[in-house]
Amino acid sequence: MAQAALAQPKEVARAPEPGLASRLRRPPVLIALVAGVVVLTALVFVLVGLGKESTDDAQVDADVVPLAPRVGGQVAAVLVADNQAVKKGEVILQLDDTDYRARAEQAEAELAAARAQADAADAQAAVAEAGARGGLTQAEAGLVGTARSVSNARAQVEEARATLVSRQSEFKLAQANLERARSLQKDNAIPLQQVDQYQANYDSTRAAVEAAKAAVIASEELLRRSQAQVSEAEGRVVVTRPVDALIAAARANAAYQHARVKSAEAAAALANLNLAWTRLASPGDGVVSRLTAHPGAMVAAGQTVGSFVPDQKYIVANFKETQVGKMRPGQRAELSVDGYRKTLTGKVESLSGGTGARFSLLPPDNATGNFVKVTQRIPVRIALDAVPSGMVLRAGQSVEATVHVNE
Repeated sequence: MAQAALAQPKEVARAPEPGLASRLRRPPVLIALVAGVVVLTALVFVLVGLGKESTDDAQVDADVVPLAPRVGGQVAAVLVADNQAVKKGEVILQLDDTDYRARAEQAEAELAAARAQADAADAQAAVAEAGARGGLTQAEAGLVGTARSVSNARAQVEEARATLVSRQSEFKLAQANLERARSLQKDNAIPLQQVDQYQANYDSTRAAVEAAKAAVIASEELLRRSQAQVSEAEGRVVVTRPVDALIAAARANAAYQHARVKSAEAAAALANLNLAWTRLASPGDGVVSRLTAHPGAMVAAGQTVGSFVPDQKYIVANFKETQVGKMRPGQRAELSVDGYRKTLTGKVESLSGGTGARFSLLPPDNATGNFVKVTQRIPVRIALDAVPSGMVLRAGQSVEATVHVNE
């Protein structure tokens, strides 16, 4: 009995428990099942992401322009509020333009004076040209005339001298006749009346000689005057002969006056530009932000008084350098804006010529001996296709970008 009782528990221990084998086989099956799910998930993830490169290091960007007046002055009025939408050409800020307007009026007056002087110079050039040519012709004609006068005067001198010789001969004859008559009259050989006739003839020939001498002197004086006139005429010819030079001088003066007109036109244009620049206008459609100018404040030329953010936006996505090997301009991109959780579409527009670190304020110097390799980021510019109505993008918003590199 005791042995039977002792043997019975051993038989119970040896008997297999129902379902134990099936329970022992379950863990490997579960592990295999979980491993299959993991592998399948990884395969799906790889298949879905195949041909795509994504990054969450992206943001909305725009060509933000600092607003600065091109001339200095006192702010007369600020015509927009901070963060206000503006249209292209809309006036944002107005400077006091009193002095600039006065300078513009002064420049216009100087331009009018320069134009009047240029017109006068043109007229003077025309008069000088005509006068120079006419003066030369007149001088040459005067020289010919005075030369003829010299010839005539010389002929008159010769004639007067010949007359003087003739009168002197007649005078000598009359003198000899008178002396002979007086001698005969002493002897009462001839009457006294005849002596008186010889005396009268003597006086007449003597007066004729004096007249001939005066004629010679007068003709010689006339010859000297004619010769002086010839010298004067020759001088006028010499003076008036460089006609081309006189005309060139007059034309040069006219050209100088026209150059002054151009200078005055440039000064007037600059003055009008300065006057126009007292109005700071919007360079395009967008939003004006960070206005720092207020009425009454003094601003200098080039001083930033605000920022202009244009409506045209784009995306700058910073991809790892290992992701851009297949990227090309024109590839399709999907963009998810964090602020809206909406997916937009776009196209790769360009890839930066260098990494972001290379264009930073202090580029890294890898030649210092403490080089640590770090995966670099390359900015990729993505142009947006279209923005849904009511969706306003602001520069700096975070974006998740995906580029289809196999398209």
